[in-house]
Amino acid sequence: MVSSLSILLSVVMIAQATPAVSSVRGITGRIRIETDQSIVQGRPDLDLDSPLLVRVAAIEPLENGRTAFDLEFIGMDVGVFDLRDVLVVAGGQSADSLQPIPIEILSKLGEDAPTDVYLATSPPNDIPVGYWTVLFVLAFAWILVPLIVLARRMHQPTPEEESHEDAPTVLDRIRPLVEAASQRQLSISEQGQLELLLYAHWQEALGLGDDRAEAIRSLRIHKDGGRILRAVEEWLHAPDQSKPKDSDIDALLLPYGSSQGKGTA
Repeated sequence: MVSSLSILLSVVMIAQATPAVSSVRGITGRIRIETDQSIVQGRPDLDLDSPLLVRVAAIEPLENGRTAFDLEFIGMDVGVFDLRDVLVVAGGQSADSLQPIPIEILSKLGEDAPTDVYLATSPPNDIPVGYWTVLFVLAFAWILVPLIVLARRMHQPTPEEESHEDAPTVLDRIRPLVEAASQRQLSISEQGQLELLLYAHWQEALGLGDDRAEAIRSLRIHKDGGRILRAVEEWLHAPDQSKPKDSDIDALLLPYGSSQGKGTA
């Protein structure tokens, strides 16, 4: 009974906590935590079907004996999450010993309907408004506004339909980064996002370890898994006239699914 109450209180505290960082769905977010733990890393069982992907971007020992970890994450679902759920500490143990790390994943979609209703506006100066006219306008607005809101909601897609239509595939996430790399040098955030997506896609097939830096080095030299990373490096040093064609990019992305279908994870 006491254990169940403790779990319930913990869930309520996470739900009420103000997220320290917000990020748009599918875009890399970053947060720094400080802890007494010497090791913090992403759960090894994460894949592209997980609500969150996370990696340790930087580690900094602090003068007070604690350690600062810079964490990069990508959210696939909209909502408020506790980043501890996708982390482990030394020995692969649960990260429940850490302080809650609430983050929020936002969507670029518009709101279903407005929440504030303005019942009346000031009439033009050239229209005389008497007491009964004001009452009529208020009554008309009182009836009309709920009808407008109801009509808008009836035309909105259901959450299931919206989630199904907007859920990005592996190809959807990787293609914009590869196309950008063919035209310019990727930013640090974009490069980290590309490496994280490739790591998650090839982790199980190639047996990549938990050490992200070592895993990326192993991935880069792999015949199939490293083709995109090697191509990006070649494009960076190639003259303008040697930029890849669309067919070259399509060939690189072929292992990640068809542009007309869902990518494979």
